Amino acid sequence: MSKRPSLAETMRQVAAVAPTLPPSVPDVPRLAPISESVVARPQGFYAATRAGKKKVTAALDPATHKQLKSLAVERETTTEALMAEAIRDLLAKYAKPSRA
Repeated sequence: MSKRPSLAETMRQVAAVAPTLPPSVPDVPRLAPISESVVARPQGFYAATRAGKKKVTAALDPATHKQLKSLAVERETTTEALMAEAIRDLLAKYAKPSRA
């Protein structure tokens, strides 16, 4: 099975070829193609509150996930804050120091 053509690559190829206008339309301004060096692409975006932190994921069954979301709403907080609290409690239970 052949690989599908990349839309991004096709757009880059089209942008690299300067459009040519017929000689009968001399007053239409032409835009220079944007070079790769002019466009600064971010290497990755992280919210300031997550800078320097690592992500942890857990697979939950739907009922447990629903309970977690419900608890977050009841306590007017986020599921992320509840998970951080649970992990701090777990570390305390096993006498491991928490740094957050």
